[in-house]
Amino acid sequence: MCKAFYYKKYKFDPQTGELFLIYQLDDQKPFVEKIVFPNAPFSLNPEEQEAINRVFFLTHIAFGITYYKAFIPQKLIIESGVLSPEEARFFNDFYLKGLGEFAIKNNLSLQGQINFPFSSSYQEKQHALSFENKIFVPIGGGKDSCVTLSLLNESPFHITVFSVGNPKPIQKCADISQYPHLVLNRTIDPALLELNKTRTVLNGHVPITGLIAFLLWASALLYHHRYAVLSCERSANHGNLMQGTLEINHQYSKSFQFEKDFYQLTQNITPDFRYFSLLRPLTEIHIAKLFAKHCSPFFNVFTSCNKAFKLDETKRLSHWCGCCDKCRFVFLILAPFMEKTKLIEYLKINPLNDPHQIDGYRELLGFLGHKPFECVGTPDECRFAFYQLTQRKEWQEDAVIKALKDQVLSIAPKDLFDPSDQHLIPKELSYVIDKFTQ
Repeated sequence: MCKAFYYKKYKFDPQTGELFLIYQLDDQKPFVEKIVFPNAPFSLNPEEQEAINRVFFLTHIAFGITYYKAFIPQKLIIESGVLSPEEARFFNDFYLKGLGEFAIKNNLSLQGQINFPFSSSYQEKQHALSFENKIFVPIGGGKDSCVTLSLLNESPFHITVFSVGNPKPIQKCADISQYPHLVLNRTIDPALLELNKTRTVLNGHVPITGLIAFLLWASALLYHHRYAVLSCERSANHGNLMQGTLEINHQYSKSFQFEKDFYQLTQNITPDFRYFSLLRPLTEIHIAKLFAKHCSPFFNVFTSCNKAFKLDETKRLSHWCGCCDKCRFVFLILAPFMEKTKLIEYLKINPLNDPHQIDGYRELLGFLGHKPFECVGTPDECRFAFYQLTQRKEWQEDAVIKALKDQVLSIAPKDLFDPSDQHLIPKELSYVIDKFTQ
């Protein structure tokens, strides 16, 4: 059994924009991850240098989750810096909840096993930095970030779309947006990828949105952007299942709880930086309605299917696979708001007319098993969309509609279009809330 996992050191070269994150398991060869921030060199004054060093230290701790999960060592040893008690609690949660799905699929329980060391006397220093009223909008090639961009299209602030890597769906959406596109390059240590292939180490889902949050924070400092505007909806708060007293949520790092915790982490160091989701008040079904109404330029290029974003570029699809939970869900929630023939034309799939996908839809509708481990909406949202289709002649003969119609009709649909007031949208961007009902 592996005994200790070391957070050895991090190194940032402002001349090249390269950040190296170094980890070690027991006395084995270190793992080295590299992230490249473009447009170097960076000129940093002493205050900026001190702030970015702290942010990179916390980034070092966050990204360690990718390597930690392979071995689940007994002890965590931090050699690259010191955590405050509040930061240690944040990372205890980040690892435990962010690896919830991973633990379930590997038949593990991590409760009580993750304890980050800290110094009771350490206190964070706040840094007053010169941020500009510029916005980063991370894009993933799917519908949600397209909606965020459409809601911000009259913003007085400069907008830059942001991604880690640049798969084709992301690149196409960025091109259509016509905004500047900042692409960070991340290289996971090849040694870990080789170990994953051997299946001699543990592997599984990590909270990728949470990792991107730290890169957005660092980028805000390097490029002087005040806002990181996410596209996470309130449906992401809905977990998949329970492991004892712990809720397991595939979308933990897209949840409002993570958003609030991460926001507080940033405020202790850079109080003028704003991290929030513009879509937090909305359900997935509401977002689908806005997408169908306002985002027609993206219809031919957006892709939510995760097979388009595989780490191994040789295995990436350039189209919707049509048979995964994500394809089933996105097709279903768009169907009430788009003409059937056009939706099939754009996505080039129709999972609702495939009898082999009936059980997959039973899971989405909450009639079988648990909510799939994917970025999908709640059973109530799926039932609402399904109910709408049962009322339309053009969908009546589709295999899945015919098979599950009676079960769905036995449940009264809920109103899912009332925006929540639980969000962190700052007042200077609150005008966007009025657009939710337009």
